[in-house]
This record gives sequence, structure tokens and C-alpha cells, in this order.
Amino acid sequence: MRVEFKKLGINGEGIGYVKRKPIFCDGVLPNEIADVEIIDEKPRYAIAKLKKLITKSKERIDSSSPLEQSHGCPLFIMDYQSQLVYKQQLLEESLYKYANVKRTFVRSMHASEKQVGYRSQCKLPVQKSHDVLINGMYEPKTNHFHPIDHFIIHDDKLEVIRHAILDILNDEHYEAYSQKTQKGLRYIVLRHIQDQAQCTLITGKETIPASIINRIMSISNLNSLSQSINTDRKSNQIFGSPAKILAGDPALTIQIDQIKVQLSPESFFQLNVDQAEKMYQMAISKIDTCKVLVEAYCGIGTMALMAKDKAQVIYGIEYNASAIKNAKSNAELNHIKNTEFICADAAKGLQQIANKKTVDCLLVDPPRSGMDEAMLSTILKVLPKKIVYISCNPATLAKNLKQLKQRYHVVTIIPYDLFPQTPLVEAITVLELG
Repeated sequence: MRVEFKKLGINGEGIGYVKRKPIFCDGVLPNEIADVEIIDEKPRYAIAKLKKLITKSKERIDSSSPLEQSHGCPLFIMDYQSQLVYKQQLLEESLYKYANVKRTFVRSMHASEKQVGYRSQCKLPVQKSHDVLINGMYEPKTNHFHPIDHFIIHDDKLEVIRHAILDILNDEHYEAYSQKTQKGLRYIVLRHIQDQAQCTLITGKETIPASIINRIMSISNLNSLSQSINTDRKSNQIFGSPAKILAGDPALTIQIDQIKVQLSPESFFQLNVDQAEKMYQMAISKIDTCKVLVEAYCGIGTMALMAKDKAQVIYGIEYNASAIKNAKSNAELNHIKNTEFICADAAKGLQQIANKKTVDCLLVDPPRSGMDEAMLSTILKVLPKKIVYISCNPATLAKNLKQLKQRYHVVTIIPYDLFPQTPLVEAITVLELG
């Protein structure tokens, strides 16, 4: 079937139309004509597989990493300036479609200084091929494993350390995980930020020999090695048991803005660190000096601590108990006395604070699913004067804004590209009451 593709979808796929039915196909750009094969026909749409490009878009470039392109980085085939235009359009269209927010409120996209080599962490499965341990990625929704030798999206030093770890494990004849024996290596989790690295080996029920621990710890810039045991075949979680430090520091200490933060092996932190720092600085610049600032979904407390001079008292709310423990430690590390961190669901935590204090400003950075009904309902009851909302999903941002617009007006929306080569886009939205 020959199809002319008109636009890009939210996952970076090409969208064409046949008798008004949308045809979704990976690896195709707008203004391209392609021969495709329908692989999944639904009443309202169809999914196709690219067979042959007939005409190419001017925006197309040769993919620098075809395997990464097919595993989460579909925009490797599009030049970077065109990626920024596409992401801007995706955000503007979602905001208008779901929340009737006009594009005049959306400022220009903040481009990432790095288009490759920006990713500071990897969580990669391990398999054995020709008696050699290798990393790669699984094809989405399958058990089909694709070996990948070099990930150009990764920080260069992250890749050097990853290869060094694999070389040591292969030299020591370490086995890949077997569900039958419940032993062997399942994943390598590795983080590299500011010339420091932290590795966690996700294994079966085994003790990692001291010889391997010592050799891995001798790798340049590697500060810590830990182990997590995960034998659950059905779990989508990579970490199993809490990470046990085998050698080195229990956490990485890095500096963001003027704040030092400690990252334990399980801690979530933005992958494009330099760009995230700029986005956080912008978000905090939009907070007016006030008495009470609340950050919901605060994680390890980075932004709450960066905003220490913006309010007399700052509350951080986070559901993850481990993250709250880290946030409290980070406050102590920076000698910051005006923060209080609460382990609670976002809505319950906000209501708990509002029962005692008037909330002047609310800073939120929810997951991709956005804020739930309970949180939106609580905000519309508590009515902070200002909201600074960091979103990583234009569709859920827009749906949340539609409800918040009952009492708030949008002041500005500031987009950031944190994930070049992917369709993901982050945005700071500033809302004021009235």
C-alpha cells in the first residue's frame, strides 16, 4: 500500500490517511510517500510497517544509530532544528485541543546544548551471545533482544565505564541470568554525573566474588558498586531487593545550581543534567517571594532546596519514602533549615499543609500521567495564588490545565528539550489565580 504521510504522532511515528483512516508507521516523516504493509488493522486506525520510501522529506537525515532509533529514539532520522519545530507544534496543538490555550502563550523551545551524549544513566538488560555478556534492548512488548555495542545517546564516559564493566565480567566468566538457577546477571544500572559514576548489578540469588568487586572498583571515576537481587520473572521493575552497597560511597554527591544533592542507586534524577538545571532555574525564577511554598512530587528535594530563598517555609511532598529520606539528608547536607519534607500522596499532603497554613505558591512536577483528580480537586479547594507546573507530557498537561482554568489563568508556557532524538518535550507553565 502506498501512503502519503502528513504529520508526526506523539510517539514520533508518521501519520498518513487512507480513506480518512489514520495510518501510523514508524520511520516515516511528514511530506514523505512510502510503500507500507498493514500489520494491525483496527476499526478507526491501522498500524503499518515501512517497506520502501518513495519520496524523502528535506528534514530527513541518515540515522546515526538505527538500533537506538527503533528503541526509543525515533527522531534520529530528523535534523535537530526540525525536531524542535515538531516538538513546539506538538505542545501547541495539545494545549489548544484539550485546554483551548492559544499558541501565543507558548514561548520558543529551549534547545539542548547536546543532541547526543547527554544521557547520564542507563538501565540495560544483559544477555550472553557466543559466550560473551552483552548489553542491548528488547523490542517493545516482546522478548526479542537486540544487542547494541555503542549507545551514542549516552554520556561518553558512561559508555567507557559500561564497556569496562562488561570486559571484567567476561574475563571472570560471569553468567547471564537464568530463571532456572535463579543466578546470573540480569541488568547493569549505571549513572555518570560530574566525573563520578555509580554502578548497580541486578542479579539472581548470589554473592558477587570479591575479585570482581575489586576489579570493577578500580575503574577510573567509579565511586560505588552495589547489588540488587531480582528473581521475579513477571515484574517490570528493574530493581528487586534494596540496593546493597558492595564497595565505595553509598551515594553520589553532585552539585545542581548552588545545591549539593546525594543520589542513592535507586534515586530518580533527570537524565539530561545540564538542561534540567537550566529548566529548574527558570521554574524557580517564576516563583514570587512568599511565606509558604509547597513542592508536590518533590522527589529528592532538589527544586525545594534550590528555592530556599523564595519563601519563609518550604514544604516538599513525595509518596516515595526513600526519596523523602534522601530529601531530608540533602537539606542537612546544605544546612537549609526552612524546608520540611512530608511522605504522602500529593493531594493528601497538600491538604494537610493547607489545614495549617495559607499556601502562597505551588510548584508541581508530576509523572507523565499528570496530576490525578484528587490533586486537581485539592488545588481548586486550597487555591494557592500561583502555580508553577513542570510537565513532561503535553497531553496530560493540557487536560490538567483545562480543569485548572476554572479558577486560574495561564501566564506563560516555557518549553525545554531535555531529550533530543525523542518526541518527548518538557514545559514550565505559570498560572495565577483569578
